[in-house]
Amino acid sequence: MTKTIKIALILLAFGMFHAQARACDACGCALGGFNFGVIPQNEAHFVGVRYAIAQFYANSRHGGVLEYSNDTYQRIDVMARVALNEKLQLNLVLPYMYNTMNGSHESEQLSGLSDPMLMLNYKLLDQKGNPMEKWLHNLWVGAGIKAPLADFQFSRTENLINPNFQLGSGSWDYLGMLNYTSMRNRFGLNVEAVYKFNTINSQDYRFGNQYNAQVNVFYKTFIGGTQLFPLIGVYHEFGGQHTHEGFLQANSGGRLSMAQVGAQAQFKTWMLHTNYQVPISQDFNSDTHVSIQAQNRFSLTVVKFIGKKKEKNVFSFQPD
Repeated sequence: MTKTIKIALILLAFGMFHAQARACDACGCALGGFNFGVIPQNEAHFVGVRYAIAQFYANSRHGGVLEYSNDTYQRIDVMARVALNEKLQLNLVLPYMYNTMNGSHESEQLSGLSDPMLMLNYKLLDQKGNPMEKWLHNLWVGAGIKAPLADFQFSRTENLINPNFQLGSGSWDYLGMLNYTSMRNRFGLNVEAVYKFNTINSQDYRFGNQYNAQVNVFYKTFIGGTQLFPLIGVYHEFGGQHTHEGFLQANSGGRLSMAQVGAQAQFKTWMLHTNYQVPISQDFNSDTHVSIQAQNRFSLTVVKFIGKKKEKNVFSFQPD
């Protein structure tokens, strides 16, 4: 009971950060990051690839003239995890972006490598025991950094694409992560949160701090030799307003909540994860002339585990 109370207090404290995640610049979203969700918490290395797509619709009316834009943000993350020991894990994400904007007055396309991220995770809690008799808990925290590998350009004119549409932020940014999993019998709960503190880049542009959090309920079952985890939950993200030379930028930042459903399958050392999200509430920082709407999102992840331990652990999702 004491351990459960400690876990609840840690989660509450983390959730009291005011900012939230990767919300969007007048129809723009960076997607991705270190949301690993219910990936098995074992002492194994892994390599993987994740594909994610998000779409936005924006329109503005000035002097009776309607302008609109349909933006699509696609991202491929090459992921890797190195298990340094039982309590420390090093995670790397290298993103490739493909952004398209199809509007009433112009169309743009931008693709290339985005900013890589490195995160070191530490295991605070990993309870052993029989999940058929009581709830067991697993808790990881992490800290990391994002490097400005991709190009960033800012212009006061409309000659260059808007800042959030670009491949990188041009700044060194810092991340914090929490991943909590609890299981009893075949039912489980996963809570994950990622916070990103953004710094000012060389062009005096600063993206607002970002935060996202998700809560999923899942069920563990088997189909032949494959473990299957259907899950359902909610996802929330928020981004603070951007600044340039200290001045707040219009039509940047906001908040978005989504319902999500997904499934995770694991066969031997391979894992497949799919996730589909539908907006249920959104409020972007747009002015009176601009309307922004987030649309549905989808992601697909494939992971190959390397050097997995054979000993059973309820959080390793190994066969019974």
